Amino acid sequence: MNEKKFYDDGLKFSCRQCSFCCRGFPGVVLMSQADLERFAKWADVTPEQFTLMYCRWIESDDGFEYLSLREKKNMECIFWNDGCEAYQARPVQCRTYPFWTKVLENQDSWNEESETCPGINSGKIHTAEEIESELSKYRSREAIKRPRKNS
Repeated sequence: MNEKKFYDDGLKFSCRQCSFCCRGFPGVVLMSQADLERFAKWADVTPEQFTLMYCRWIESDDGFEYLSLREKKNMECIFWNDGCEAYQARPVQCRTYPFWTKVLENQDSWNEESETCPGINSGKIHTAEEIESELSKYRSREAIKRPRKNS
């Protein structure tokens, strides 16, 4: 028997292009191999060149480092410039927001996210099937990782 989810009747969300999710606070945008290849093609460089120019390695307690997009000193995404310069190439993590595991944990976590994202609880209604599809994409992305150097 399937457990009832708070979004079974759908959720309202329409991006307001406020840039909350792209700037103003530290963040980690994990890169999958597909994300890296899409970005490299967009930037017309090799994946290795893209990594050197636009990425950083984030240490984790699990003994690995994970590849993430860099941030500017002001905490904006490296591709933020009055809008996303790399919108068509953006990673799955960005493409699926706000339909992330943590945000969809329960009604409270969804409402808490709406305190900072004006697109949540307004605009287009997304069906449970659409939400599950985006959540599946978010969950199935496999972040590029390597053993931590200090491990």
